[in-house]
Amino acid sequence: MFPSPPQRIFKETWVWRSVAAIALLLMMGVTWLVYDRSLEQRLDPVLLGLVAFFALLFAFACLWGARRQITIHTEGISYRSLLGEQDLRWEEISETRYGQQPVNAGAHLGLIGLLVMLLAKGKKLRSFQIIGTGTGTINISSNVSGQEDAIRLVLQTVNPRLRQDAERMLSGSGTVTFGNISLAPTGVIWKSKDPIPYSAIAKCRIDDAMLRIKAEGKWLDNIAINAKKVPNVFVLLDMIEARRSSASGQQASAAIAGSSASQYL
Repeated sequence: MFPSPPQRIFKETWVWRSVAAIALLLMMGVTWLVYDRSLEQRLDPVLLGLVAFFALLFAFACLWGARRQITIHTEGISYRSLLGEQDLRWEEISETRYGQQPVNAGAHLGLIGLLVMLLAKGKKLRSFQIIGTGTGTINISSNVSGQEDAIRLVLQTVNPRLRQDAERMLSGSGTVTFGNISLAPTGVIWKSKDPIPYSAIAKCRIDDAMLRIKAEGKWLDNIAINAKKVPNVFVLLDMIEARRSSASGQQASAAIAGSSASQYL
C-alpha cells in the first residue's frame, strides 16, 4: 500500500450488479407465476433453490463491486478486490497492452447482450493490462467506471519513460522490438521481413481490434496484428509517426506527436 493519499479512485460500475439483480427479479417472477397457477398453491422447492442461488449471486456481485477499485497515487497504481491487492510503482511498469473491440448492437440478445452493451456504452469494449518488471499485473477492464480516464493517466505517466528507453535502444543497438514488430533506423520490420521505409508508410493505426501498417502502392496491409499482442503499442505508434513526419520533411504537430492514444480514448 502506498503511503500517499490516492489522487484518483476508479470504482466498479453497476453492470454486474444490475445484471445479477435482473436475473434475480426474473427468477422471482417465474417462481411467483408458477405458484399463482399451481392448483396446490405451494412453492416449488427447485424454484426456491434457484431464487436463493440468484439472491446469493446478487449479494456477491454487490460485495465484489463495493470492494473492487483502482487508485492512482504519486508513487504508482493500486488494485483492490475481494481476492487480494496489487501495487505497481510507476518505475516498475515495463509494459502495457491495449485492446479494443467495436460492439454491434444488433448482434447481441438476452442478458449477455445487455451486459456487453452496458460495458461498451454503445461504443467499444476496451482492455488494458499493466505489466510490472516482476510478476505483478493490473487489468483495467471495461467494467471499471472511468476506464478511459484511468488508461490515459497511466499512459501519460509511464509512456514518456518507456519511449525514452526505446529511443535509447534504437540509437544504441539499431533496433527496438515490440513483439513481432521491430523498429530500425531504416524502417518498420515485421518478423524477419525487409524493413518498410518510414517515408513509404501510408497507413499506421488501430482499426477496430487490429493494428494495421501499410506501405504506399500496396493493396493489402503489410502488417495486420491484434493490437493486444503488441506491447506498448502507443509508444510504437508515436515513434513511427515521428519518423514518418521527419522522413517527409514535416514536423509532427503537438496534437499528434507523443499522444497517439488520444485518438482512441
